Amino acid sequence: MIEDEDALPVLQARGIDLARLRRDVEAAGSTDPTTGLGHLLQLAFNEAQLSERTVVTGADMLVELFAEPVGRFLLAQGATRYDALVYLSHGIVKGAIADVEADRGETADLELVLLNDPYTPAEFVTFVLENVVGMSRERATAIVFSTHARKRGSCGVFPRTEAVAFREKIQTLAAARQHPLRCVLLPAGDAPPA
Repeated sequence: MIEDEDALPVLQARGIDLARLRRDVEAAGSTDPTTGLGHLLQLAFNEAQLSERTVVTGADMLVELFAEPVGRFLLAQGATRYDALVYLSHGIVKGAIADVEADRGETADLELVLLNDPYTPAEFVTFVLENVVGMSRERATAIVFSTHARKRGSCGVFPRTEAVAFREKIQTLAAARQHPLRCVLLPAGDAPPA
């Protein structure tokens, strides 16, 4: 994984000391059971299918390593599965300010916009829209399809305090479930058509 062209940028973005990681894994190799490549590939393939993706990369396999015994070496350096998924989906490095948020401005109404990613299952997004924003299943499903097709989807325009609260609840629930789902707030009318 250390030399994989898809996994390496994730490791670098997390500030992983590659030499230390290699030493730790090699030192443990003689005493710890290892995860077979076939098993790891199957886990990554299953995750890709759940997210409706057809290609499995080294980065996908790296994400699955977090659940395996060797994942402790990544965790020891401060890397988490969730952080890796957020980086892969949105290019956001942990600790960076993720978005230029409209909630710092003075606009009375804000548009809540979901950003597509290849890792968050559609069922979870539908659940969030129904239970956080209070949408009907039909409306939530339509937004999920729109978000998938156009890479972003408008959930509607809300008063500032309500929009900020929705965004915070969505981000908190997504992080708790280890999904990289992101939503941003834009001044009403500034977002591209959903």
